[in-house]
Amino acid sequence: MASRTHLDASSRKSPYEIQPTEIYYGTTKDIEPPVKFRIATGGAGQSGLLKALAEAFIHHQVSETNCPPFAVSWIKSDTTASFNHLADDTADLSITYNAAAEQIAIAQGIADKHVYAWRDHFLLVGPKTNPANLTVSPTATIEALFSQLFIAAIASDNTVRFLSRYDKSATNIKESAIWTSIGQTPWSYPFSFFYHINPDFPYQALATAAKLQEYTLIDRGTWYGVEPWIREHMKIFMEGKDDDKTDILLNPARVLVGAYGKNKAMADAFAEWVSRPEGGQKVVGDFAVDGVVLYTQAPLEIPSGL
Repeated sequence: MASRTHLDASSRKSPYEIQPTEIYYGTTKDIEPPVKFRIATGGAGQSGLLKALAEAFIHHQVSETNCPPFAVSWIKSDTTASFNHLADDTADLSITYNAAAEQIAIAQGIADKHVYAWRDHFLLVGPKTNPANLTVSPTATIEALFSQLFIAAIASDNTVRFLSRYDKSATNIKESAIWTSIGQTPWSYPFSFFYHINPDFPYQALATAAKLQEYTLIDRGTWYGVEPWIREHMKIFMEGKDDDKTDILLNPARVLVGAYGKNKAMADAFAEWVSRPEGGQKVVGDFAVDGVVLYTQAPLEIPSGL
């Protein structure tokens, strides 16, 4: 993450513009209005939720405030890279998934506002053949499953493997925390043979895990957003739940508004709109792929630590 010194003068401005992954015009796409603000995030862009939010926000602003038509761009990035986009003013806001890092970004002055946007959930998935013989019960924990996976991988002849995105994403940070909680660091030198390092974005990483029949940690939005053939070769062994705010597999998303963005007023307006029950929260609650709702709405009261 960028340092405070990096932010103090003209160095906070990037010498280049990041090429957007997608641009959303809403119902004004025929006239291609200018991009009004830029959002850095990962999985929510790939699943289509970001497009749904951006287009609903464009419609709201144009119809309710009489502002000129505008567009929103998506810059595909993981959680760590998203903070750097805010620091370099290559994004006006980010959607990230790590509370501690988000607080650091605010303390550094990279961001000056954060809003709980929705809840995603981590899933441990793997081959339907279950070569590690993972056993799931009502009292099972994710730490117990990772322990079973480690024991099976060490004992196997390279038939039990775990795919890690190894890219400083929120998913990589989470799986690393689970590994260390059971006293293992399979990425250390010499790294474990079963630990497949695959730095890629969520959809591509999950497709690779399916092809190679490997276990991996993934978010629910990605799991239900990918092509059906991927799920046909995999199964869910454990997933995060909303009813326990301390669940390690709960994956809360927040909007962070950059302190130095070119379009800060519009970014502030988007962050405020996302939190509204009749605004962004309705879009989150209604968003589904093939009839499956991918995310849950932010809690009415933000739980401590989330």
